[in-house]
Amino acid sequence: MPEPFKKDLPFDEFIYKLKKELEYHRNGETVYRQQTAKMALDVALTVRKVTPFLNPVKVKKTVDGYFPSHGNHRKNDVAKMLRVIARSIYLERTVPEEVNEYVNKKVKNKVVLK
Repeated sequence: MPEPFKKDLPFDEFIYKLKKELEYHRNGETVYRQQTAKMALDVALTVRKVTPFLNPVKVKKTVDGYFPSHGNHRKNDVAKMLRVIARSIYLERTVPEEVNEYVNKKVKNKVVLK
């Protein structure tokens, strides 16, 4: 789990990424995935912060509180979507630029094995 973040991560970026995820799932994904993305966006718009979604225990409890009648599989999927997107924003803000450049270089020069 990441160290506590001193100030909150940008909520508008979090919402943007969740909406982008929802749009992605609306274009050819299953109804289940579309509903999961919509539920994740709804929870985020209610909580209005990003950092609570970095902690796997907190995000699970939060999702449980919003959707008590849904099955565990669904709640786990919603929690995971929130956590993955929050973590990606956290990493974008905390990983040194040199590491990002190195990774991008490696990805760009990736050899495809046949």
